[in-house]
Amino acid sequence: MHRLLLVLTSLLSPLAGAAPDPQLTAALTNLLGAEPPAYQSALRDLNADGIDDALIYPLGPDWCGSAGCTLFVLQGSADGFTLLSKTTIVQLPLRVSSQQTHGWHDLIVYAKSEGDVVLRATEAGYPLNPSLQPKAVDADLQDSQLLLDYQREP
Repeated sequence: MHRLLLVLTSLLSPLAGAAPDPQLTAALTNLLGAEPPAYQSALRDLNADGIDDALIYPLGPDWCGSAGCTLFVLQGSADGFTLLSKTTIVQLPLRVSSQQTHGWHDLIVYAKSEGDVVLRATEAGYPLNPSLQPKAVDADLQDSQLLLDYQREP
């Protein structure tokens, strides 16, 4: 997989709602090849290396369809972020599990017609299609932390 180095120097809000980070927006422009749409983002150390990784959930017609939006996972390093993987047709909420696979925390997302599913990392990153992944059980959901959810109007 083609890996793209994205240099980011500031922290992101753990839940969306804050103004977009200008450095993240610039990095996403580089990654997406165009001005990024509105997006939600969260930082979390997913691989227990002591450095936060970024989860990016772009919104809008170029990245979302009736089944969901694309989720980008960027691996953090001292030099910035590298694209680890992207998963299509993801619906929120997005949770991170305390369980790990291949050294990465499992992610739990909602897949249309499937419900909550567990994304387990492989050597190539997280799976592309969540609808083909195992369903989350109650223990998975209880043992997880909410990272991103749909923004509600006040």
